[in-house]
Amino acid sequence: MERHDEGMPCAARAVPYSVRHAVLYMRHAMHRRLTAAEVANAAGVPERSLHRHFLHFLGQAPLVHFKTMRLAAARTALLASGAENATVTDIATQFGFVHLGRFSLDYRLRFGESPSATLARARAAATESRERARARPACPAIRRPVPALVVMPIRTAAAGMQERLFAEGLAEKLASALAQAHGFSVRPARAEPDLKSQPPSAHYCLVGQISRLSEHRIRAVLRLLDLSRDGRHLWGDAFDGSMDDLISFERQTLHAASSAVRPGIEAAEIEVARRRPPQSLEARDLVLRAMPFVLATDAVSARRALEMLDVAMHLDPDDPAPVALASWCCMQLVLHHETDNPVAARAAALALANRSAVLDPLGDPLTLTGRGCVATWAGQPVVADALLARALAIDPCFGWAWERSACVHANYGRADRAVAAYRRAMALKGPRASLANCAAGMGYAHLCAGRHEAAARWMGRALAENPGASWLHFTLVPCLLALDEEQAARSSIDRLRRVYPGMTAQRAVATLPGPLQPIWTQRLDRFVALGLPA
Repeated sequence: MERHDEGMPCAARAVPYSVRHAVLYMRHAMHRRLTAAEVANAAGVPERSLHRHFLHFLGQAPLVHFKTMRLAAARTALLASGAENATVTDIATQFGFVHLGRFSLDYRLRFGESPSATLARARAAATESRERARARPACPAIRRPVPALVVMPIRTAAAGMQERLFAEGLAEKLASALAQAHGFSVRPARAEPDLKSQPPSAHYCLVGQISRLSEHRIRAVLRLLDLSRDGRHLWGDAFDGSMDDLISFERQTLHAASSAVRPGIEAAEIEVARRRPPQSLEARDLVLRAMPFVLATDAVSARRALEMLDVAMHLDPDDPAPVALASWCCMQLVLHHETDNPVAARAAALALANRSAVLDPLGDPLTLTGRGCVATWAGQPVVADALLARALAIDPCFGWAWERSACVHANYGRADRAVAAYRRAMALKGPRASLANCAAGMGYAHLCAGRHEAAARWMGRALAENPGASWLHFTLVPCLLALDEEQAARSSIDRLRRVYPGMTAQRAVATLPGPLQPIWTQRLDRFVALGLPA
């Protein structure tokens, strides 16, 4: 059985006493300014230790986190002031912002709009709500609910007490394990399996059956059904085990179901969003539609995702998910050399990531992972480690978080841990999900470890699945040269020159991630000999 914490950074552990007390102290002092020494004294630890703890467990320095808390509190107050007479000045000073111009600038950087725009939107919404209530007092606004998964009691084909007890326990543990996943709610059904009697709010259903194969063998069959489409089959599998070791059999079944059900629901939800008419799309639909393009990691897909995410941010300015995903798409354009001003584009990506942090006080795994992607390529390994560890602590079966955590391991010299995390991510991908990024990451990790044949094989697999990801040739070329495949290396260089006309060997070295820079530097003359301008 593979451990869920394999390769996870230390940030997934319990938050230390000092951080909890510091945050509590900040929460009661948001009306005034604090110093790092004052916060450290309140937490009972040296200032340097508190700074290190905050970076490891929250991804921010103490005073940066305090400012984030104050800005988030100010935004909450502005949004709640639609029916009141409070002004931006009143709310800013309430949370210790005495320099209004600086407050407005910081607020705009975090949320993409001015404080006055937030207040005006809140007042317009309050006015609309009052008018709607007067016009239709008995018809409140209906929002599309989060999809719900019902875990049905597991049937038993045999009448033995041992099988019945095992089936009851398995259903309860399945509901508990799946409840950790984000993106849908989970509830166990207490009645016998009857799909037609499920409430209208149930979108998906997990059903199962236990049967005896022989005196010592048992089989569990699980199926995931889409109730909104007449019980359409989304996933199913059968698991065989020994009656003499039911604990191992249960662990195996739980692990497989936890790894498969969430991708199945996610793929179904993306398909539902894709089929919805454009005029009825909500912010969540647009995020779902954008996800395949966000995960494709090529410039064309990143731009297509940004188009949808921009609309989602406009429809729901307080949803952190589209903001975090947009920040990662902006950073991808920098990495793919698709921006005229990389410095400004990188700053815009970081600003969006910071905004999503303020909008996401509870920690949504999707948002945390998007922020972790940006931190990885912004040269913030400690922050990236902390964000991705938090995402995996909340949802241990989130494949994208495992994939990005593996990337952090590879970028900072932990090749074997990267390979293990990429394998974990691939096991958690849905049957329709692309494995190109994981394959590319495996190639990158093997190259960093000097395993050139394995690296070339994985990079070839990634390019076969996503031919548009031309940036993969930056990793493939050194592999081919190490294997003396000069003609194939020349073809890869030609591909890079066609896609990136202004690319030179020196510019490539300057923009590549840390482990690739020395690999390219050692072979710089050979790259130039193959046709890449110096």
